Amino acid sequence: MNIREYYRYAVEELKSANIEAPELEAGVMLCHVLKCDRVYLYSHYDRILDKEEMKLLREMLNKRFQNVPLQYIIGETEFMGLSFYVSPAVLIPRQDTETLVEECVKLVSMINKANLVKSNMDKDNVDAKEIKILDMCTGSGCIAVSIAHYCPQCTLVACDISQDALNIARVNCERNGVSDRVKLYCGDLFESLSGDEQFNIIVSNPPYIETDVIPELQKEVKNHEPFLALDGGMDGLDFYRKIILNAPRYLTNGGYLALEIGYNQGESVKKLMNQLFCDIVIYKDIGGNDRVVIGRLKK
Repeated sequence: MNIREYYRYAVEELKSANIEAPELEAGVMLCHVLKCDRVYLYSHYDRILDKEEMKLLREMLNKRFQNVPLQYIIGETEFMGLSFYVSPAVLIPRQDTETLVEECVKLVSMINKANLVKSNMDKDNVDAKEIKILDMCTGSGCIAVSIAHYCPQCTLVACDISQDALNIARVNCERNGVSDRVKLYCGDLFESLSGDEQFNIIVSNPPYIETDVIPELQKEVKNHEPFLALDGGMDGLDFYRKIILNAPRYLTNGGYLALEIGYNQGESVKKLMNQLFCDIVIYKDIGGNDRVVIGRLKK
């Protein structure tokens, strides 16, 4: 069987299994096994697939029939233009979360400008340019790694309760060349931090799905992605309450808290932040849904 024949076969098989975007997924599988790009598939459509390649493709197709996410099957995904290793130990990074990273990058730029002004006014202040960020519930590390990549003036601490997740995050730090600026701590929320650590920004994409809603999610999500990283309690707000209550202890004066939220949680999370934070803004994702809430610690 050549590339074109297999591609057509795989597309029909994926369609029969009600897989969305079968053409895209068939192409991704072929590119992964052949270690090539799409252009190669088009220009070498008559290339015969060998036995080992066919075996790998069949295995991948069988896993997809079991609703294993394609990203877990190939072991990687793209986020913020970077490549990330993923496994069932972590949530698959999603485009919606790029909104959170983009807003944090803007915050870093704003803080950096303010620090430059401060350092120019105080020549003896050698720490004026340092920007420290805490990524809570880091999972694959996609948020921390992306911020570190696009903001070289930052140092980050990334925390997660799962050591398996942190092992994935460590790989992604190395893969994207930011290991020297991202420290990984294992613990339940803030418990792994020392009491005197402070950050300019605390960012988090915590579990926020309502417990009763999880059984209604897509099979790829509810059956294969880690429950621990999905379950936000009965109203989906458990982790927001804990993070918002404890964040002020670890924020610098006037520091920022940036949170990813579910599409219907904007006003609820803003209300939780009102007592301790000011200048609270809700940002929408590319689909027009509420996705990020950012507030500044009251002085």
